[in-house]
Amino acid sequence: MDVATIRAYVRNHLEVDDEELPDDLLNIYLQDAFERTVALDNRWPRAEAAWSLSKVIGSIAVSLPPDVLIPSIVAVTSSTTAQRLIYLTQENAQDMFAQSTATTQGNPTYWSTWGRELLLWPNPGADVSYDLTIRGYRQPVWDNAASTLPDIDERLHPALAYYAMALTYSAQEDEILEGVYMARWDRDAKAFMGAIMDPPRHRPLVLNGGPAVLGGSSYYIVPPES
Repeated sequence: MDVATIRAYVRNHLEVDDEELPDDLLNIYLQDAFERTVALDNRWPRAEAAWSLSKVIGSIAVSLPPDVLIPSIVAVTSSTTAQRLIYLTQENAQDMFAQSTATTQGNPTYWSTWGRELLLWPNPGADVSYDLTIRGYRQPVWDNAASTLPDIDERLHPALAYYAMALTYSAQEDEILEGVYMARWDRDAKAFMGAIMDPPRHRPLVLNGGPAVLGGSSYYIVPPES
């Protein structure tokens, strides 16, 4: 459903028109519904993304694009060595290396974030460029345009409407119906999350068995290195 269809569903269900529930108010209700729903998890499959970034000459940090959801960064990989860097908190990185990133230089092994910047440890130096790839999840974005499809799995679109209905009843100080529709939102959001977030099951899960490798006509498990 696009935004216009969700608005119409809310009004038809509540038997109100656009004067009784104007777009200016309903848009806020739907945006709140969207943000509360996407906040249930930081790793929605439809938001999977990758960014190719560079530390440019003259800088010691990498500026992160605004759509990178920092808590959901999965991997930072060096384009030079093809190795995945290890995450450190900013405090631990500074304790391990130096209070100033300019004093410790070398081939990066670790990364941290601070102020929407990604820092490399040890730092390759301000006079060196360094390319890397970030894999993670982008921040879903709400758009009030009528023809826009909400940036969330379509199975959750009705849940957005239920949340907006609950806020409409809240504005009318009807706590009973507010609770009924808020419970519907909660029930539907969590029910569909189970299906949306369910991991692929096309291969068996083997704990402590190493990665599965294709060998001949069947899979075999490579034992971990001793």
